[in-house]
Amino acid sequence: MKKVFSTLLVVVFLLAMAGEVYAVEINPYTAGYTEGYLVSLTSGVSGEEAAPARAEIETYAGYHYIFDIDPGAKFIIDRRPVSRDALQAGMEVYGVLQGKKLVSLEAYSTAAMGYISPGSRVRKGIIKNIDRSQIEIAQSNGQQATYYTAPATIVQRKGQNVALDSLYEGDQILLYFDDLQTDIISRMQVEGDSILVKDLYKGRLALVDELDNTIGLEDIEVFRNGQWQELTAVYSMPFSNDMPLYIGGQKIPLQNLKYYRGKTAYLVGKNIMGRDNIASMIIKNQYEATVADKIRDINWYTEALEMDNNRNYAFDEGSIIIKNGRLRDKFALSVGDDAYILSDGRAGDRIASIIYIYNEDINNSSIGEHYIYTGRIDQVLEDTVWLKKFSILNQNEWEAYDEEKQLYYDNDTRIYDMGQGKLITPGEFFAGDYAVDEDSDRAEKNKLKDWYAYVYTDGDRIACIALQKNMDSLLRQRVTSGSVVNVNDNPMAGWMLSLRDSRDWSTRRNQWMPKSSNLNISLSKAMIIKNGTLITPEELRTGDRLYLVRDDFKAKVIIVK
Repeated sequence: MKKVFSTLLVVVFLLAMAGEVYAVEINPYTAGYTEGYLVSLTSGVSGEEAAPARAEIETYAGYHYIFDIDPGAKFIIDRRPVSRDALQAGMEVYGVLQGKKLVSLEAYSTAAMGYISPGSRVRKGIIKNIDRSQIEIAQSNGQQATYYTAPATIVQRKGQNVALDSLYEGDQILLYFDDLQTDIISRMQVEGDSILVKDLYKGRLALVDELDNTIGLEDIEVFRNGQWQELTAVYSMPFSNDMPLYIGGQKIPLQNLKYYRGKTAYLVGKNIMGRDNIASMIIKNQYEATVADKIRDINWYTEALEMDNNRNYAFDEGSIIIKNGRLRDKFALSVGDDAYILSDGRAGDRIASIIYIYNEDINNSSIGEHYIYTGRIDQVLEDTVWLKKFSILNQNEWEAYDEEKQLYYDNDTRIYDMGQGKLITPGEFFAGDYAVDEDSDRAEKNKLKDWYAYVYTDGDRIACIALQKNMDSLLRQRVTSGSVVNVNDNPMAGWMLSLRDSRDWSTRRNQWMPKSSNLNISLSKAMIIKNGTLITPEELRTGDRLYLVRDDFKAKVIIVK
């Protein structure tokens, strides 16, 4: 009896746990899909004791489900149709459900599994350089290789199809090829956002816990708005066993970190599961100095930077280099970059511990051909717009042309009427009075005038256009970049944005000038663009990096980077 009672307790406990499964994870039968790892795949039994084919799948959260397989189900590996027998236990899979049956099951091969589907191959690496259709990657074997994109190349990030021009140098990617002999990429899977930097810290190393891989910092400061600001008295952060650790340009074994207690440390924080983790660390060796200036020259042989102030700084593999909000290697540095440098050493013998690049642009790389125009709408046809006396944003400055610019729109173009405060269709745009003959009787009678527009294009194709009745003064406008602190809907002022680590482009100095405090921006009349389409203010997220055109505190065009 005691044994039976214990068994009942176990059953009750398991049922309770099963209830928790559905509380913390979406039920795949409700969601209509499942994803995770293939545990087993059975072929089913025919005859009088017929049983359907079944697949057991362990979800990423660790829960197991057994699904019946529809007789007409499709099986795919790396986008290629295969037989059911080609799928192997351990593969990552994505299954589509209709009712309670799997109607398709797609698996993904990897080099680690040792499976490459017939007629294809896979390469993994980090993007080192992007030059139009040419992508150079650093592979896991230490060698670099060059591959090529084509119009048919598919790029995916976090399960979503994205444009090629969304790539950054430093992104970790998985490349798929349709032919063993080709260097043309069929599909590219971007794994995350490389190492996105959450914050840059410095503090005195007070504790090293080798069991939990955690350090404690005292007198910690965070780099905000171009300067170091006090954060808190004590701060604890975890690190991984492969964290780079340097002092004076020399790499240190992690087991020696405990011997540097009491020393000042500089470190990069990245966000994992909502918590700061250390991506890289440098121990201060001698004397700290800082400078903000433009890079005049780079000597790659001696690994030295010459700045506009004629000072020289060495850099090495241990230097923390941040560009486009990402942790990058030394090859991300370019002549003309505006940089904040924190160096370690003395007199003329200084090593750059931190190189923080301020530069930002509309396009992420040479692949991008995005432009921002503004001007008077002179004519609108069913698929064409002419701008009169237009200006184009060129290297962060408005460049005016006393001529017409022909641009094209289509059914996927997002058109925003600022006067009505709503999106309109291409048909409404064509039929509307956004471009008129101002000398006509109808125009004079109804007091109609040509409208003006801000236009975001991909080449000559209009991706997004914002229409307004009056022209803004471009002389008052400036280009700014920074990171979102928060976005809120103010009852009095409407949607407002707080921006940190912001900097304005200075035409006079021809460089980026960091702001010393957070910047408040109004979004009430802004065209906000993310992934090539318009979004609403509430879709902005804390930490988003922005490139924007503004008139004082009023944003006109915002691009989420």
